[in-house]
Amino acid sequence: MEYTPKLAPWPSEFGNQLPVTETFYSVQGEGRHAGCPAIFIRFAYCNLGCSWCDTRYTWDVDKVDKGKLQTAEEIAQGAVGLLRSGAERAPIHIVFTGGEPMLHQDRIPAVIDVLRSAGFTYFEIETNGTIVPSDNMLRAITWWNCSPKLSNNGRPVESNVIPGALAAIAETNKADFKFVVRNRGDVDEIERVYLPIVPRESVMLMPEGMTRARQLETMPVVLVECLRTGFRFSPRMHILAWGNERGR
Repeated sequence: MEYTPKLAPWPSEFGNQLPVTETFYSVQGEGRHAGCPAIFIRFAYCNLGCSWCDTRYTWDVDKVDKGKLQTAEEIAQGAVGLLRSGAERAPIHIVFTGGEPMLHQDRIPAVIDVLRSAGFTYFEIETNGTIVPSDNMLRAITWWNCSPKLSNNGRPVESNVIPGALAAIAETNKADFKFVVRNRGDVDEIERVYLPIVPRESVMLMPEGMTRARQLETMPVVLVECLRTGFRFSPRMHILAWGNERGR
């Protein structure tokens, strides 16, 4: 059966505000910085709407939580307010996520400026790699957690694969490319479609699954594929610890 996501339309103009669905303090569960304490700033809206998405409330027209429009100063105040007693600010990563945060890239650098003034120094972004980053974003972001999509998300290849966006992110030399994987066919697709664009040494494989049980079922398959190909494994620790609970 063909999958067609019901994407909530995102306004093209918010002024100087951003639609913040939630801000929370947790531990980065994926990628190179898995295990690092982080403050997550989650924005509403997406341009893909994957069939297996675990944050459908950011984009599904029937479920969307459009959040609250906030200025850069309000976002920074919320982040500072989440710091735990005794926590040093410098090691705390800021992670912009979604939805697809790059839909709001015209305003994110201003948020980063205010957050720097508040003492934060490390800024990650989680993106699907379908939007070409601006020069301001390329300068502002410390690390790109790019998760390009495979055909297992139910979307057409012309929506999933935007070579210019991926190449621009890869050229920063401060990016990993994390793929949600279920089986060997998914890994073959990575090698066939994406390796001409992104460097092999930056590829990570993540097990598909929105529940702890599904993660544990898929993880051995993905680990075997890492051994076969030499790709790195990325955990999804937040799913293993808390399932698909919001704010985790």
